[in-house]
Amino acid sequence: MKKSKKKQDARAATQPRTSGATGTVKKGLPTIEETEAYIREHGLKVINPLSDFGFKRLLATERNKDILIHLLNAFISDDAGIITDVTYLPTELLGVSKDDKLVRFDLYCKNQDGDQFIVEMQNGWQKHYIDRLQVYTSLATVHNVKKGDYHYEHVPHVFSFNMMSCNMPEFRGRKRFFWTVCQKDNDNQIFSKKIVYYFVELSKFAAQLETLDMSDERNRWLYMFTNAVYMAEQEVEALPPMQQRFYEECQITNFTDMEKQDYVKSLMDHVDVQELVECEREFAEQAGYERGVQDGMEKGREEGREEGREEALIQTTQKLFAKGMSVNDVSDITGLSIDCIQKMLDSSRH
Repeated sequence: MKKSKKKQDARAATQPRTSGATGTVKKGLPTIEETEAYIREHGLKVINPLSDFGFKRLLATERNKDILIHLLNAFISDDAGIITDVTYLPTELLGVSKDDKLVRFDLYCKNQDGDQFIVEMQNGWQKHYIDRLQVYTSLATVHNVKKGDYHYEHVPHVFSFNMMSCNMPEFRGRKRFFWTVCQKDNDNQIFSKKIVYYFVELSKFAAQLETLDMSDERNRWLYMFTNAVYMAEQEVEALPPMQQRFYEECQITNFTDMEKQDYVKSLMDHVDVQELVECEREFAEQAGYERGVQDGMEKGREEGREEGREEALIQTTQKLFAKGMSVNDVSDITGLSIDCIQKMLDSSRH
């Protein structure tokens, strides 16, 4: 399989580096020199806000909480009211008993009234994503019900805001790209808004970009997230103040050396991982197909392909863990549920 030069360079950059004649393996971040060389070679000036690094740097830091507040107010103030302040909360939340699972959010915060906000960036399709969100919001609710408190009107609202690079099967065939989901009755009347989900399908937004009203606050924010890396100087100058600040925070020249190293490593790891996933899938599917051909039946070929896909996921999962990735990261990349990955891990230990 022929690789492009950029992919070859990116893969080489993520391999363990050796130092001098001792051949000692250097792991972790690229050096400052390697980082600067990578930035120059790839012409990097602005970070991708949709990358894991970019999303968290732009929204999940105390320095930029005014950006987060502005974004949330643009999309969900009709239900949550105007947010004037947020407090960042730990992104890991334990279950209510020792046997319950740990959940991890991309971003978790509360507003001045104590209402909870879970903000997620989903870059790949995940089969049970909606089920996962229901676990997240339910757990956030339970954690805010205090022992002995029988006044359930004090239970805070939980708002789940999800930016999706992938299209959602639940909304297939429909043009709308911003969805609000809450409990309704048989007459389509609101039953409860204690938990509300919001979904933005960015690919649908991008497909309709030329026909949209860009004076709309929501559309301007989505444009920033999907087009910041392509914006010309004159476009930036015409932006409202908060979007200009967002763009400034995307500038790599404003990064510390450590931030540059973290960002470049995340880019190289992403290229490396995506290539690994694709290679494993192609090789395993081909192997499964060839087994099916030997069976001499179309059914055998299809079953072989399916077995190949399963093998690819297992092999890819093992290799991603060997790179030191977390269960959540592996889940996002492969599309497998966290429970499924955990079962793979458990079976590999026996």
